[in-house]
Amino acid sequence: MRLFVHHSMSIEQNISKWKISLLLIIFVLFQLKVSHVYAQSQDLKITGTITDHTGALPGVNVFDKNSPSTGCITNENGEYSFVVNKDATTLVVSFVGMKTMEIPINGRNLIDIAMEVESIGLDEVIAVGYGYQKKGSLTGAISSIDAAEIQTTTSTSLAQKLSGKVAGLNIRQSNGEPGTFSNSINIRGFGEPLYVIDGIVRGGSADFQRLRSEDIESISILKDASAAIYGMNAANGVIIVTTKKGKKGKSKFSFNMVTGFSSPTDIPDMANAAQYYEMRNDANLNVGMSPYISQEELLKWQAGGLGYESTNWGEETFKKSSMRSDMNLSAQGGSEKVSYYINIGFVNDNGLLKTEDINYRKYNFRTNISAKLTNTVTADLNFAGFTDKRQTPTDGIFAIWRGTVSSLPIHSVYANDNPDYLHRVQDGQAMNPVAISQSDLAGYNIFEDFKYQSNFSLTYKAPFLEGLEFKGVVAFDQSFYQSKGVKTDYNLYDYKEEDDSYMPTVFNSPASISNNFNNSYLLTFQAQATYKTTFLENHNIGATVIYEQKESQVRYADIFKYYEFFTNAQVDQAGEENATSGGNEIQVRNMSYLGRLNYDYKGKYLVEFSARYDGSYRYNPDQRWGFFPVASGGWRVSEENFIKDNILWLSNFKLRGSYGIIGQDAGAPFQYVPGFSTTGGGDWVFFEDKLTTGASSPAIVNKDLTWMESTIKDFGIDLGFFNNKLVINADVYQRDRTGLLAYRNVSLPNTFGGVLPQENLNSDRVRGVEFSFIHSNKIGEFNYSINGNVNFARTMNVYVESGIYSSSWDKYRGDRSDRWNDVVWMYTNIGQFQSEEEVLFAPVQNGKLGNSREMPGDFKYEDLNGDGVIDGNDSAPVAYNEQPKTNFGLSFTASWR
Repeated sequence: MRLFVHHSMSIEQNISKWKISLLLIIFVLFQLKVSHVYAQSQDLKITGTITDHTGALPGVNVFDKNSPSTGCITNENGEYSFVVNKDATTLVVSFVGMKTMEIPINGRNLIDIAMEVESIGLDEVIAVGYGYQKKGSLTGAISSIDAAEIQTTTSTSLAQKLSGKVAGLNIRQSNGEPGTFSNSINIRGFGEPLYVIDGIVRGGSADFQRLRSEDIESISILKDASAAIYGMNAANGVIIVTTKKGKKGKSKFSFNMVTGFSSPTDIPDMANAAQYYEMRNDANLNVGMSPYISQEELLKWQAGGLGYESTNWGEETFKKSSMRSDMNLSAQGGSEKVSYYINIGFVNDNGLLKTEDINYRKYNFRTNISAKLTNTVTADLNFAGFTDKRQTPTDGIFAIWRGTVSSLPIHSVYANDNPDYLHRVQDGQAMNPVAISQSDLAGYNIFEDFKYQSNFSLTYKAPFLEGLEFKGVVAFDQSFYQSKGVKTDYNLYDYKEEDDSYMPTVFNSPASISNNFNNSYLLTFQAQATYKTTFLENHNIGATVIYEQKESQVRYADIFKYYEFFTNAQVDQAGEENATSGGNEIQVRNMSYLGRLNYDYKGKYLVEFSARYDGSYRYNPDQRWGFFPVASGGWRVSEENFIKDNILWLSNFKLRGSYGIIGQDAGAPFQYVPGFSTTGGGDWVFFEDKLTTGASSPAIVNKDLTWMESTIKDFGIDLGFFNNKLVINADVYQRDRTGLLAYRNVSLPNTFGGVLPQENLNSDRVRGVEFSFIHSNKIGEFNYSINGNVNFARTMNVYVESGIYSSSWDKYRGDRSDRWNDVVWMYTNIGQFQSEEEVLFAPVQNGKLGNSREMPGDFKYEDLNGDGVIDGNDSAPVAYNEQPKTNFGLSFTASWR
């Protein structure tokens, strides 16, 4: 019983416990339900798909504007999904190359977004030298061009693709021969610029032109004192090339191939044989001589026929067109940790010779890899290179071209029209162009290059101070160049009709061979610290400090030999007599400290200071270091409330100005060191008929020789209308160079026996104006843009060292100071003779012949010094030289979709 009661009580207790447990479970479930409902009332899950004009867009960053840490990245299908707080109002969507967008949430769970390609605007970030800035905050004269704009034209030369597209960037093609890359590049008329590729100063014009445009993300051109951040030799401006990097997302492969044809343009129409004889007869008659050939003979040439054929040397030598092909394969992609860009390409460009003995081949590669090693450390590795080969006949394209325009049409290609005997045609300096265009006959030149460039950098974002970043860079570039020139002796023939024989004349005798080698490397170290911050909400500061060290070495050698008789094109097969060789080795080291400080208030008032402290081995230790500062400022007037709130169609109105000094290396190194020279001492025989080369006495040295300095001033205005659909930029600028090298021109007695050293004496000035505009718009699915620019610049010699002038007339004619350097001195045309009497009493203008050949209708010239004779003393600066003063470009692009 007792046991029963106890058991009964246990059952009741268990029942109570279950009831309590059940109540607790219901309560917990209720609380969970309430919490879930409460959470739902607090949070909002948003999903959607992000696309661009090509489809789904992976790797897009999407986040809550009020809580940037809340967000995600779209997957490979462009999809995203994350939860935001109920108070969230705006999504921010950003992706490289696309316009950053702010999308109102408005309580929606599904938000699909279509992104637009970023157009050139105030928020565009461009390279400015050791860093990047938004275009709207620039205070210097800096232009940029992106990959899409570069690709609107096709050429094997990058310079040709840029021609006419950037204000102030002046490009002239001096030679269309494949693989020569001889375009002249200068900025604002200053001269050859400095080239910076992926943050490293490297290469020259030819290497820059060899870059593949498919590899390029953007190009910035520093045109004023903003170039001073690159210090030494940046006074002519700087071209900054940024190559493509990897992107987060699925790998994208791209292959393109361009095949085109090149044709000669602006070819003059040459006279045929009959026309040549007609002009030759007229020339003889005009000077009182008998006709060059009889009228009967002239009629035969006019009628043509056997033995009276005319030769068109251009058609005999050149093709009407040649083929060029350009292939490119690239891959781009990456993940959260690693991204990459890989590209390989091939170019084949054939010349216009019928012999096809001018040709060019190039292979290139580029690999850019970025890896996030930790949350704060990122590594970047860039490796690129090319190898190319160019081959031409030994006399070169200029001699061949000269032969086509100077060889007379009365001569035939082959003696007696026999194809086994090339005709000996020598008209002045012109040779038979068909003969000298054949490499297997006259010889050839081969030029081969192999170059690679490498960068490795580590970037550390300091976790202890937001906005602080450290970066270390090491770059190593190496170049291998070799050339081979072979001149073979060959015969051209004259036909002797009397005995039906061919008389040979030998050319290029003796045959010769040359080999040249040039190897070099460039090693660059950079240590950089950057800090950006905002204080008191509206004050923005950015600071950059950099240490840079460079070391380069060039080693070259050449061998030249003659053949006793030609066997094959190898140096060992040539003779030793009169053989020559040479070579040298050059080492250069430089060190620099530089910094930049940016400040702006509300993005309206902009100030920038930068300076560079350069050291060069060239000069006396007392003159070795140079300090070169720059200051610039800007005022975004359009951000003022009186404009921003009232003139809605004015998107941008900025005034900017800059002033800075840039140093440039001057003269050969170690001119401050006195010493004997092993050259210039003559050859002497002291004993046993042995020739000894003498040493020359120490030259006078200049311990004060130092840098040339360029002071650059620029004032510019930037305007944007209708949400920057129309952008206008205008600049006026001036560069003054001082310390240009010259020898002091003083009168010394002939017993002095020495040579004066170089000094920093001369100076010059460049003045110019620049204007550009861009209009871009989108009408439905149709996009178009129009880009135009014009630049006008002239150079003046401010001071040119000269001797003492004997008279004011002598000074007028000889002094080049305070004069433009593009003028040409020539006679002043004052009209034409109207009668024989006027010719008779006119000043003598034909030397010893007097005016015996002048006739009514001929030009007459002004006798400036009044001595009755027209000679060199009567020339005056009345014309300009061939250097263009005005450069302009206009381009139009359009796309649909």
